[in-house]
Amino acid sequence: MKIRSRRYGRTLEEPSYWSSFVDIMTTVTLVFFFIMIVSTAISSIFVDNIAQKRLELYKAIQDKLDSNKVDQNVIKFDDKEGKINIGTETFFDSGQWNLKQDGIDTANTIGNIFYQLLSDPSIQDQIQYIEIVGHTDYVGDTISNRRLSTERAMSFLNQLMPRDSELENKFGNKFKASGMSEFETNNTKELRDRTDDNGDETQRKIEIKMVFSNKDVENAVMERFIGKK
Repeated sequence: MKIRSRRYGRTLEEPSYWSSFVDIMTTVTLVFFFIMIVSTAISSIFVDNIAQKRLELYKAIQDKLDSNKVDQNVIKFDDKEGKINIGTETFFDSGQWNLKQDGIDTANTIGNIFYQLLSDPSIQDQIQYIEIVGHTDYVGDTISNRRLSTERAMSFLNQLMPRDSELENKFGNKFKASGMSEFETNNTKELRDRTDDNGDETQRKIEIKMVFSNKDVENAVMERFIGKK
């Protein structure tokens, strides 16, 4: 006897793609984590390279200061922030911005040091610009102190880098001056209230800040991924 097939009565099941989707997502996740690990390793190498360059630069600055026998009570290099702090108590008369002899001598010394440092191409490439920042104490009004701090920074820079000097002709584009008045700290009113009429001599200073370029980072990328600088 012939048996009739009843396949026509079966309901066709939809194919399942769930297992394939899970496999794809697992692969994507693994690739993502692999990229993160590689990126972290490369970033660590960049950071280590840059940190080493910074340490070498800071050591070169400190060595130059030591070889010039600067007074460490007046000139201090902060290797945590990469800046030179210069006390200006004897550099200016009260309320004035014309440099006295101590200030002139110090500016000349610092100018010679930076000329020697910037003459090294590896150091020159690291530094985008050098900012001379003037600071006053909390005596007097804000507007007058803002002007005074700026004028003192400019006076120091003009002596550090005289017009038509080798430093100006070769590296003049690396320097700028600005004034901070009393606004380097957040507790301005509190400090003003507890400062006597003679002011606080620790606030009267010149800071020399170095702002670093990204050129060393670009060189590291070129060297690692393209094989050239």
